[in-house]
Amino acid sequence: MKQLLLALILLAITNTPSSAQHEYTTAEFDPGSVMRDHPLDFKSMKLKVAFEPEEGLVIGNITHRFTPLRKTVDTFFLDGPGIEVKSARLNGENIEFKTTAAGITFYPKNTLRFGKNYSLNIKYDAHPKKGIYFIGWNDPNNLSRKQIWTQGQGIDNRHWFPCYDTPNDKLITEVIVTFPTAYKVLSNGELLERTNLEDGNTRWHYKMSKPHASYLVMLGIGKYSVRKTQSKSGVPLNQWYYPEWKDRYDFAYKYNEKIFNFLESEIGVPYGWESYSQIPVQDFMYGAMENTSATLFGDFFLVDGRSYNDRNYVAVNAHELAHQWFGDMITARSGNAHWLQESFATHYNITAERECFGQDHFDWTRKTYYNQAIAVDDKKAISHSGASSTIIYRKGAVVLQMLKYITGRKEFNRSIKRYLKAHKYENVDSDDLLNAFQDELGMALEYFWDEWVYRGGEPAYKVSHDDIISGGKRYTQFVVTQTHKRNEVTGLFKMPIAFEVHYKDGTTDRHTEWIENETHIIKVPNTGNKEIAFVLFDPNSEVLKTVSFDKPFEMLKEQALHAPHMLDRYDAIYAMRDMPVDRKRYTLTKAFNKGDFHAVKTEIVRQLLDDKESESLIKAALHDNDVQVRKGVIVNAKTIAPALKSDYETLLTDSSYVTITTALDKLCAVFPDDVQKYLDITKGIDGTKGSDVLVKRMELGAANNPADMSYVNKLAALTSDSYEFITRTNAMEALQRLNYCNATIVNNCINAALSSNGRLARPAMDAIKYFYAQHQYKKVIAEAIDNTAASEKEKSILVGLMK
Repeated sequence: MKQLLLALILLAITNTPSSAQHEYTTAEFDPGSVMRDHPLDFKSMKLKVAFEPEEGLVIGNITHRFTPLRKTVDTFFLDGPGIEVKSARLNGENIEFKTTAAGITFYPKNTLRFGKNYSLNIKYDAHPKKGIYFIGWNDPNNLSRKQIWTQGQGIDNRHWFPCYDTPNDKLITEVIVTFPTAYKVLSNGELLERTNLEDGNTRWHYKMSKPHASYLVMLGIGKYSVRKTQSKSGVPLNQWYYPEWKDRYDFAYKYNEKIFNFLESEIGVPYGWESYSQIPVQDFMYGAMENTSATLFGDFFLVDGRSYNDRNYVAVNAHELAHQWFGDMITARSGNAHWLQESFATHYNITAERECFGQDHFDWTRKTYYNQAIAVDDKKAISHSGASSTIIYRKGAVVLQMLKYITGRKEFNRSIKRYLKAHKYENVDSDDLLNAFQDELGMALEYFWDEWVYRGGEPAYKVSHDDIISGGKRYTQFVVTQTHKRNEVTGLFKMPIAFEVHYKDGTTDRHTEWIENETHIIKVPNTGNKEIAFVLFDPNSEVLKTVSFDKPFEMLKEQALHAPHMLDRYDAIYAMRDMPVDRKRYTLTKAFNKGDFHAVKTEIVRQLLDDKESESLIKAALHDNDVQVRKGVIVNAKTIAPALKSDYETLLTDSSYVTITTALDKLCAVFPDDVQKYLDITKGIDGTKGSDVLVKRMELGAANNPADMSYVNKLAALTSDSYEFITRTNAMEALQRLNYCNATIVNNCINAALSSNGRLARPAMDAIKYFYAQHQYKKVIAEAIDNTAASEKEKSILVGLMK
């Protein structure tokens, strides 16, 4: 009955005139589409703040200026869980208030009235567990960095200053911080004042000139150097980094100015803030955060030359910069518009990557996103607030690329410019974007929004082809059927699909057809009566989809060697996976030797790794100039042929830490007599992200020589809060593989398990549970938990790990 009712509702929507057709949101009910009610319009916020970092204490003095949106307002509420209000004054007079677990309710003596301006001052203390993080201040070994930084998204800034903490109201913010002079402070906007005080502190005064959402307010405090550059348009760019890692700057901020200049040009609307700063911090639980004018990112992106080849900051740099337009300048009105921020930022980061790394990199990223989106079981729409990050970020990014494919790049950019200019510093929803495209281009695009924005899933096509004679003329005939399961969330798709016929003489016929029905028959004339080499359905994979298209080997061979686009060559090679190696060896070897993008070469290697007759190819791959090809060999290798032992050993000093770590692990497994030699070769190579090489060396050393306790002692030390969280988790996992535990490790795991960083806490909890499951460790864990100084809630969490 519910499905029938929903179907009737959707039918009614479908039959509504086009001018109102896109007024609904997703085909699936979404509670996140409801905007939060708020009776006040906050205009500005001035926050004065100081800290006692060892105690995790925030000492704040905040002034909100606002005006009512209603005729009268008798009470109002500010988010502020855990905020201890010392005093509150409205327009200079005391105001009654009541604190609850969620925040503070205020009771004005006189009714607030529409059209009047009000000022609320609150003095408060807070010991927040979210929103603001005190790093390293209680490290007993004094090895950790000492920092304070914030993470406001989604609704965590309320934990360190009271505010209306929802994005559907924007305000101008001002932050004044007093902190010891040895440290630098970054916040949003222009630095108005930096004054050294007589008490050894410095006062830092930042202010925004344009409104933004409260979740974007930020602080970053620590010991830094700053390199100042400038965009072509004159925007000041400030790159913060650790002074002792000066040699990493060029790798961490590679393409920084190029990305800024490209995005400002491509988007077509000038950057909207006073300056742009980027600051790395320790123990950041995500990749980065696009705080207005001041992006904060995990210091694991402060890469050196080797880790640059594993995972660098380029994509994240572009992603967070794009957010300065999509998320900061214009902001989602409610949860179902979140894709207007994340899909756009991801789309523009891969577009900027194309400028840095080329078309093949861009296309491979698109294909990766396709595969990730297809693998998601819950096919919610990108505009559903409950959609997974894969859907909102990656699928949304390629949906925008498909929209660009349909409209054209220049037309897409014109529409985006119209959209941004119409809603600058405002809140937006999905209809605002649709209207901008339709008004700018005069194209009826409701169908695209219905299929790709408001509904979920993706098309599945079954394709066949034949060489036919009809009416005395020769054609290549394609039969296309949409075979995906259709329901109230996913229907038939309407998309322009190109069909190409490539001939043995090197010429090509191309025909584009709108595929919208369940079945289509497309005939491509072969006017020259030419011999066909191969055919393509949607060349270069412009449409997100799955395809079943059986082709004979000879056609796959021609496609692998001669298709113009890398993705089509890759698809042909991938289709050979289950074929006998004797049949495909020659073709794959020829394709490898032609030279191609690393993904193509790695797929060839994967299919020939176990083929004795292909050892010369594997040897060539191990010495390939492309670090990603060399990495592909060792990652995919299940064993190491003795004849190639010395070639694999060269990877122990490779220009990739992932390659070094993987090679070290696999070489030690295959050649156990040479473990010490391999440990000696890699000595002094620690790695950057999570000290990955160092941890692997300690693990293998302990396994090879259990009597030498220096290895496990080092791993135990690496689990402590003297180190950043990735190193700690890597060390915990290594100790589990060694099945070694002691009181030091248990206490370090308990400390980590109570961390507000889930990427540290979860692995630590897993480690405690793993060791507690073994009889010899039960007592040491139980005693450590019993002796831990923790709150009742924290104790309950720890005790639960022993069940």
